[in-house]
Amino acid sequence: MNSQRKQRILAAIVELYNETGEPVGSKRLMERLPDEVSSATIRNEMAQLAEQGFLEQPHTSAGRIPSPMGYRYYIDNLLPLRELPEEERSRLEEELRHRAREPELLLENAGKLLAELTTCAALCIPAAGTEIRVKRIEIAPLGRYMAMLALQASNGAVKSKIVRTEVELTPLALEAFADLAREKIIGAQLDSFTQAGIQSLAAQAGPQFLAVAPLLIGVVELAEEAGSREVLVGEHNLFHYPQLEPNATALLQYLQNASFKQHFMGLSPTQVKVILGSESALSPGITVLVSPYAIGGDIGGLLGIIGPQRLDYAKIIPGLRFIAALLGNMLTRGLDE
Repeated sequence: MNSQRKQRILAAIVELYNETGEPVGSKRLMERLPDEVSSATIRNEMAQLAEQGFLEQPHTSAGRIPSPMGYRYYIDNLLPLRELPEEERSRLEEELRHRAREPELLLENAGKLLAELTTCAALCIPAAGTEIRVKRIEIAPLGRYMAMLALQASNGAVKSKIVRTEVELTPLALEAFADLAREKIIGAQLDSFTQAGIQSLAAQAGPQFLAVAPLLIGVVELAEEAGSREVLVGEHNLFHYPQLEPNATALLQYLQNASFKQHFMGLSPTQVKVILGSESALSPGITVLVSPYAIGGDIGGLLGIIGPQRLDYAKIIPGLRFIAALLGNMLTRGLDE
């Protein structure tokens, strides 16, 4: 589209439609674009935009609404580049810090904050298991036959559990476990831990095999929990949109599908990708926006929202980008501490 006038008209139609949900006519455009040409010329431009596929006419006598193609052009070429106001940034940061007292719930709380900000559903997808490593293992004896295990992963997950043994956890047993943790577990990929592999690892504890084996099984269970942290919150928001309600259940199922995640691999931090339903296996009228969050310089996962195509992208994209960066910074500090 090489006409600046057409671009201004398309942008105005997208923004007016986002505000009202009603088809936009030439009279309303004249009010929004007072310096443009006559109403007849605007109607002619709108007709040409419709012929080119950027606009749709839902009813014979109605105005125009943006088509998926029109939304894509607007998002890629006409979307105003804005940052959240400082007051809003401070409010969101304070809100997430207030909710971040329990590290295990930080991802879920970031999703809840994003869902509240956007009135959409929020999705948090951790990095694939091959990219997540054990950052730290701690053990705290709770008696002669019981200990607390805590595992911290590079994706920010903090998981803990109580392990009971039938053999006494002597200082030698705890030392043998600490040696294995330092040499074989810390730095290993989460998905490298299997029940079979852990038995082989326990054998390296020698005489402490029977005491160490239950602890290592606990590590496998914690690694599985830390690697499966997909969080979906605010699903009820999807039912607020009439155009999404019939497809909401199918949408939630699709979001768990691995093929969905392939759309967003390879993104860099601060980058936001927008997928319109008509461009994927999603139902038409649905939009997914995703931004990666980084932990310690590596991609820790993806934070995103699912909502209708009619969204205030100029506000939501900066908000998503900011909360994703904030989440990454807080998870990074949590690992460092």
